[in-house]
Amino acid sequence: MKVAKYLGTLGVVAIALLTVILKFSSAESRSECPGKLSAGQASKPATVFIRLAKYRWWVRLWSDSDAALWLEIPNQTVDYFGHVKEVGDQLQIYGSKNDIKGNFSTLSKALALSTLNGFFDGVCKKIDA
Repeated sequence: MKVAKYLGTLGVVAIALLTVILKFSSAESRSECPGKLSAGQASKPATVFIRLAKYRWWVRLWSDSDAALWLEIPNQTVDYFGHVKEVGDQLQIYGSKNDIKGNFSTLSKALALSTLNGFFDGVCKKIDA
């Protein structure tokens, strides 16, 4: 009877811990980034939106990424970058083949990123979600 009680308590604690880990493993922010989108020699003004999920320290126990970034070009495309490394005040953004696609400065909020629609360069400002 005591063994069942201890196992039940251990199960409840494990479920609570797993819930906390899954629910609070990242801090999310959203930003609007006016700038320019260049494709070849052509360049045009564009505004993109990013959602950045910065992972907590314990996520490094099972992941080599420090964050994930979603980039939306309204009415065109949404890109997902699942491998982001934090290097000082800069987030280096990698593509699916582990090649660097761009960077985001956490200090100046400047974003420079190669997307499916061209190369984007601009400065972001936080927005409420």
